[in-house]
Amino acid sequence: MDPAIAIITGASSGIGRETALRLARRGMRTVLVARRTPRLETLAEQLRQHAPSEAATLDLASPGAAGAWLTGWVAANGPVRVLVNNAGVGQYTPYLEQSADDHRRVMNVNYFAPAELIRAALPGMLQQGKGHVINVCSITTRMATWGHAAYCASKSALLALSQTLEAEHGADGVRFSCVNPGLVKTEFFDDPRYAPLARQLDKHGVAPERVAKTIEALIDRPRLEVSVPGFYRVIDLLRAASPRATHRLFAGASRATAGNGEASPAPADTPSASADP
Repeated sequence: MDPAIAIITGASSGIGRETALRLARRGMRTVLVARRTPRLETLAEQLRQHAPSEAATLDLASPGAAGAWLTGWVAANGPVRVLVNNAGVGQYTPYLEQSADDHRRVMNVNYFAPAELIRAALPGMLQQGKGHVINVCSITTRMATWGHAAYCASKSALLALSQTLEAEHGADGVRFSCVNPGLVKTEFFDDPRYAPLARQLDKHGVAPERVAKTIEALIDRPRLEVSVPGFYRVIDLLRAASPRATHRLFAGASRATAGNGEASPAPADTPSASADP
């Protein structure tokens, strides 16, 4: 019997890499998607100790590229069992300092590319009567913060899409889950321009392995949404009690972290994103 197929985007580092390791150890055939080919090929070689694995170099910022690639891949190789949309980018600057192209790139990587991949994978999952799409969103879908306009908007859109598709297809054997991490300790914080957020990372950041463990657990026990760490669920309780007060709390804290709105522009990869798009 052929092993089940798992597609993981942003697999060259962080959450994506750790997730690929876990799924390969389960005996799943992993397809590793990102831009950094050497890293992908090195990881694929490592994973082949456990199960078949291959690298797929792809720029998710290119409109239509993700869907075209996966449609062809499925036609040649068969249906996908697990799709982990993990790749993400962001722009840590005020909205008016983000160009229209910046905003569009974030939306392409964080929302439109995952939507294309789902559209390509879903028919095969439905035909098989089983499958699981796991979207790595963000705790900012619960309450948006300073400097993350495009990122928060894109991740919230992905969450809404997941909820809709679970309503449409959950009863058909295809499940949809969202993982909402807070700050994750990744290499993106090596850039000195992330220094304000790095201080928060020291206090509150979690290891990528912890998020990957949550993703693996969802395969065995599907849930629509899960926060990492779990105590972030308190945000929903606060919002239910007083959305305005909760927003003031988070807005004030994020402005203070950013240096009262004077943070310098950061690289395209958001600190809570886990992977190379």
